[in-house]
Amino acid sequence: MNGLCRTRQTMCDRWLHFNDLPFELMCEIFDYLPLRDIRNASLVCQHWHEIIFSEVYIHRFRLLLNLDQALPALRQMALLLEASEREYYSVVLRANLGSPLTEARLKIVKLMIRLLAHTADSLYFNMADFRIESCVSERSLRGRRLQIIDTRAKYIPLGMGLKESMLAAICEYAINLVDLVIAEMNINNPKALVPLSSLRSLKLLLISDYYPYVKPTEPPIELPALENLSLIGVTDESCHYFRVDNLKRFFIHSTGTDAPRTMDFITQNITGVARLCLHFTARSIQADVIFGWLERFPNLLALELAGVALPVDVLKHLNPANRLQKLIFVGCHLEAILLDEFCVKLGRLRLLCFDRCSLFHRDSGFHPIHHKDLEQLRTMLPRCQIMLDYE
Repeated sequence: MNGLCRTRQTMCDRWLHFNDLPFELMCEIFDYLPLRDIRNASLVCQHWHEIIFSEVYIHRFRLLLNLDQALPALRQMALLLEASEREYYSVVLRANLGSPLTEARLKIVKLMIRLLAHTADSLYFNMADFRIESCVSERSLRGRRLQIIDTRAKYIPLGMGLKESMLAAICEYAINLVDLVIAEMNINNPKALVPLSSLRSLKLLLISDYYPYVKPTEPPIELPALENLSLIGVTDESCHYFRVDNLKRFFIHSTGTDAPRTMDFITQNITGVARLCLHFTARSIQADVIFGWLERFPNLLALELAGVALPVDVLKHLNPANRLQKLIFVGCHLEAILLDEFCVKLGRLRLLCFDRCSLFHRDSGFHPIHHKDLEQLRTMLPRCQIMLDYE
C-alpha cells in the first residue's frame, strides 16, 4: 500500500511540474509579470530562458494601435491602456497624420510617452519619423520604443503640431531626464523648445536640423545642469536660445558662412566651456577671426575646428595668454604645416591633431597629411603629442 502511495505521489509530482506545462500556457503565466520580473525569471533555468527570449514570446511585448478609429473606440482604448500594467518594448501607433490632432488621439500618444519616459534616463526622439526610444546602458543601447506611422504611404506630412506635442510630453513626464537627443527636428519656431527648461537634471542635449527664423520673445532657455550641448546642421542663431552656465563642452556644426556672426551668437550665452567644437560647411570661413574670439572663453582648454581653410597666418589674432592645451583640426586645408607664431601663441599646447586634413604642396596642390609631414613639428614641439587621428 505504501509503495502504491509513493508511486502515485511521484506521478503527481511529475504531472504538476511547472516545466511540463505547454509553451503557450507558460507564456500566459509569464504575461502576468512586469518586465523587471521577466528578466529575473529568465535567469532561473535554461528552459525558462529559452521561452522568454524566444521570438514568439518577445513579440508579445509589441503593441500595434490604430488611431484612426472613431472617438468612442479611442476613448475606450485609452481607458484600457491606463488600467493595464503591461509594459511594452515596442509600440506602433498607426494614424492619418493629415487629419486633425484630436484630444482623444493625443491622449493615447501622451499616455504611451509617459509609459516610455517614466523610468528612462536617456531618450532619443527622431522627429522625421515620429520615433522615440529609451536608451539604457551607457547611453548607447536602445530600450523601449514608440513610433507613429502615417497610414498614407505616399504622403509625408509636416506634423508640426504632433512634433511639438510629443516633445512637450517628454518634458512633462521625464523631468529627471539626463540625456536627450532630438534628431531631424526641422522646426523653425524656437517656442517649441521652451518646455526643455523643465528638465533641470539634463546633462546632455543634442539637437540636429534646427533653423529658427526669429529671436525668442521670452528669455533664453535655462538648463542649469547641462554639461554637453551639441547643435548639428543648424543656423548660427540656434545657440542664442540657450543659457547654460555650467556647460563644459559645446559642439556646433553650423551652416553659416560669417565667422564673426557665428562667434557673436555663441558668446552671448556660452562662454564658460572648457572644450569648444566648431564645425563649418564653408571653406570661406575666416579662421583667423575665430582664433581672435577665443579670448572670450577664459576657461577654454581644447578647441576642435573643422571644415575651414587655414592660412599660414591664421593665429595672428590669437591672444598668447590663452590656456589651450588641445588643438584638433578636422577636415581642414592647411597652407603650411608650421603656422606663423605657432610656438609663441600656443606655448601651453600638449596635443595637436590633424584628422583627415590636407596640406598644400606648391607643385601638386592639396594632399592628405602623412606622418612624414609632421617630422618638423615633432622636432620643434617635443613636449606636445602630435597625431593624425583623434579618438
